[in-house]
Amino acid sequence: MIPIRDTRPSYRFSWVTITLITLNVAIFLFSLVISSQSPECLDLTKWAQNGITPSVQVIREYDGCYSSRELPISRKSWFYLKYGAVPGEITSLTDFSPLVAFPVFFTLITSTFLHGGFFHLIGNMLFLWIFGDNVEDAMGHLRFTVFYFLAGIAGSILHIAFYPGNGTPMIGASGAIAGVMAAYLLLYPNSRIVTLVPIFFFFTFIQIPAFIMVGLWFLFELFMAFGDTVGSVARWAHVGGFLAGVLLTPYFKRDFIRIKFWDFWR
Repeated sequence: MIPIRDTRPSYRFSWVTITLITLNVAIFLFSLVISSQSPECLDLTKWAQNGITPSVQVIREYDGCYSSRELPISRKSWFYLKYGAVPGEITSLTDFSPLVAFPVFFTLITSTFLHGGFFHLIGNMLFLWIFGDNVEDAMGHLRFTVFYFLAGIAGSILHIAFYPGNGTPMIGASGAIAGVMAAYLLLYPNSRIVTLVPIFFFFTFIQIPAFIMVGLWFLFELFMAFGDTVGSVARWAHVGGFLAGVLLTPYFKRDFIRIKFWDFWR
């Protein structure tokens, strides 16, 4: 099932949602540009001291690193290691190479603007486009911005709790978007999501209530999270962002907005 759009209109220009999408796309395009540049030499000293192996694309044929403690890696891996949230760095509160110009904890925010490929980016931005405008409507621009990043940070922290010594950088806006989806579920459970559904060899569009669409998505992510033993996909970040969204929405929505999910179940 591929969600295409929702049937609920937004009543204000969603400039925060548009800005987030624009920044994510721009940074992804930047990562494509630098991926063709010459490799970087990764200093492994602090990595080895903490017993953590970085997950990187090694360029074996590159001979520009002159120290045995250095590893030639692609510029794209360098970029992700620098601005992605590496669990081992966060748990040790130590910035490994490549170093950032701010406390390493802030990579929990910068990582939400990084994506590993076109499908990763397109999937996340599609979900943000569908659900973000209405949630921004219900919260207001500033509250929505804070809510978005808090959900993303909460999701990343839950992932780190399960994989504290992992050397794979977490990248992507999925945790933050999961929080937005949780808010949408609470605020607009009966809204219809226009979804592309395969039926045998054909595709058709059907309208699925948000509580079914988002609910099934969350159950799937929860199931996959329990089955993932290596943390290759940050499923727990999705779960954590969603749970944070459920907890935070009552405090971030505008006062006159009802949480209709409670009314729905009554």
